[in-house]
Amino acid sequence: MWAALAPAIMAAAERLFASAWNKSLQAAVAVLGYLVATALHVALFVVVFWPIYGSGLANPLAMVAPVLLANFDKAAVAYAGLMIAVLIRRRLRQRPVAAEPAPERRESEGLWIRVGAGSRLVRFQEIDWIAAAGDYAEVHAGGRSLLMDRSLAALTGELPADFARIHRGAIVRLDRIREIRNLGRGDANVVLQGGHTLRLSRRYRDNLAGLIAR
Repeated sequence: MWAALAPAIMAAAERLFASAWNKSLQAAVAVLGYLVATALHVALFVVVFWPIYGSGLANPLAMVAPVLLANFDKAAVAYAGLMIAVLIRRRLRQRPVAAEPAPERRESEGLWIRVGAGSRLVRFQEIDWIAAAGDYAEVHAGGRSLLMDRSLAALTGELPADFARIHRGAIVRLDRIREIRNLGRGDANVVLQGGHTLRLSRRYRDNLAGLIAR
């Protein structure tokens, strides 16, 4: 049953740990996820094995309590194992590459991002916007998204004047902005050339003052 549920649980965990939520909130959601995963496991078990083991019971619901009690500890171990596997996979994906010397870097041209066993330069003019992803930053460039092992706050000081922070979770390249739609009370939606919409918060409104005044 856990083998059948594992892909969906790991995909959800990957999205959770890549979110902009702080670690305490991620941990709380992960704990709640255990309860949901256990409920799904029990439901799937009852559906599949009721014809085999349920002959002496009044109905399928009568199987729920025995199955839950028999598998609660095993479910905890299985769920924890899946969470640990996702965290290890994320760490391995971002680990430094020691075997291959890093190419000569000209930081003024763009951002170097680890991809597979190497690194690639994403030039500033290719970047549309950058999103916070927990302790990482997700660079969106030309329809692709690449994960960097640096936070959004760390990147803010490395980007040229063509970029502006518009939210605690987003930095945008100014020439990619197609429209700014005011929402009232200082907030607005920023619509990019590709159609993607980002939120402009009051805290960072001054960063787009020149565009808003047009």
